[in-house]
Amino acid sequence: ADACYHSLRLIGWLAVTLACVAALWLLFFAALGNFRFGGTVLQLENFASRYVAASAERQDRFAHFFWLTSAGLFAAVGFFRRHSLALPGGGATSHSRETNNG
Repeated sequence: ADACYHSLRLIGWLAVTLACVAALWLLFFAALGNFRFGGTVLQLENFASRYVAASAERQDRFAHFFWLTSAGLFAAVGFFRRHSLALPGGGATSHSRETNNG
């Protein structure tokens, strides 16, 4: 039961961390588009058309750069989320100094 609990906690932690990395990529493209939906879509279209038109060597370099950057973002987000993985109940616990006076 403990192994199942810990594996589910790890899977959840990994899923949330990956979602944060995806959100950071989305935020990057939204910033390029001046935080407007139309601008973001235009930036994505420009990026996609340049990627498709590039040679195979440049596409491979881009893929390498993308995965290295994603790994760095994952490490950074994981560093800031490390306490939620280590402690049961993670970041949801508060360290209140209030006493229960009945």
